[in-house]
Amino acid sequence: MKNLRIVFFGIAFLLICCLLTGCWSSRPVEDLNLETGIALDVGQVSPQEAYIEREGGYYPKKILIKGTFQFLLPERGKGSGGAPAQNKTFYNMTETGDSLLEMLREVSLRSNRPAIGFHLKTIIISSSLLQKLPMYELLDFFAGDNDIRPSVQLLISTEKAGDALEEKIPGETPAFILKDVFINRKRNARMIKPVSLVKVIGPMKSHSSFLLPNVITTEKEVKLAGAGVIQGKTQKYIGLLNESEVEGLMWMKGEVDGGTLKYINPKTGRSIVYEINSVKSRIKATFHGNDISFHVHMTSTGRISENLNPGQDFSKNRLFSRVENILQEEANTIAEKTLAKMHRLQADVGGFGEALRIQHPQVWRKVKGDWDKTFSTIPVTFSTDIQIEDYGASNTTAD
Repeated sequence: MKNLRIVFFGIAFLLICCLLTGCWSSRPVEDLNLETGIALDVGQVSPQEAYIEREGGYYPKKILIKGTFQFLLPERGKGSGGAPAQNKTFYNMTETGDSLLEMLREVSLRSNRPAIGFHLKTIIISSSLLQKLPMYELLDFFAGDNDIRPSVQLLISTEKAGDALEEKIPGETPAFILKDVFINRKRNARMIKPVSLVKVIGPMKSHSSFLLPNVITTEKEVKLAGAGVIQGKTQKYIGLLNESEVEGLMWMKGEVDGGTLKYINPKTGRSIVYEINSVKSRIKATFHGNDISFHVHMTSTGRISENLNPGQDFSKNRLFSRVENILQEEANTIAEKTLAKMHRLQADVGGFGEALRIQHPQVWRKVKGDWDKTFSTIPVTFSTDIQIEDYGASNTTAD
């Protein structure tokens, strides 16, 4: 019995040792090319690529896509008496072709580290490319690759997408900046929710229109400005909602996490700024005979954070109520302008089709075949209830 116990403990000890040996097949992270961002533009061969092709680097391909691949640089800290750590945290490589997988494999011929997509955060696609190629073709590789997480964020750029991956802030990685800027939705109502790869699979399968956040670049910075519209039937870029139109859409959908609503008095030019605490909305679909209509009711709570109209005493209920009415009309106006743009583009990106599907499923089955075009002729009305809960520490503005 004693010998059996010794044998048992010996086997258990060996098994534990095997489990503690670590990952025998692992590779140091410094030996890998960690992708953080990818930008896709209309194909254009760079002088460097042209030289490589002349010297024997040619392989059969169509020049459809130019890919800019952003990789993290391994950290090299300051050793004892050594040089200071590097400032740049990334480097970019470009490749052209007609297959994203093939382009990445070509990149591996120019680096001693294999490209790994586990850390990919951002994919930016130029609107020019999305006018030539449908979204499902451009995302097929990313949706099927085991290395790439479905949480990777998608953006569009009405300029060159690759410019958004150039360094703007020393020491910062552009792909990380573009991913993390969405935490500021609590401070700005002109920003749509972040769009991940997994969130566009459904709209693409159902041929529904959807939005991608638009990024523009200047010499020294990048900025999220509006949203690009991807049409459901063609899966191509058809137009842009500017910042103000995105603001109206966020009110319409009740997806405002914070930010402001500003009213400018047309007579005096002075403004009142309403700081938003919350916005909710409900879309009601109505069907009479063969006629469909929608009504959107929006509600909001917040405070007056800035009032440039001197002498106004917000402790007076009559003035308080009048300001609420003014802001309600302003919210209705920006929503109506957004709706007009959606009608003009023939793209339902406001959730109206979903509301009709839920509230009148039999009607939806009749019209869903060409819904975007049908939606462009359907009337929509708006109403808003705004409740001002606070007007700051003072009852009056400075005179």
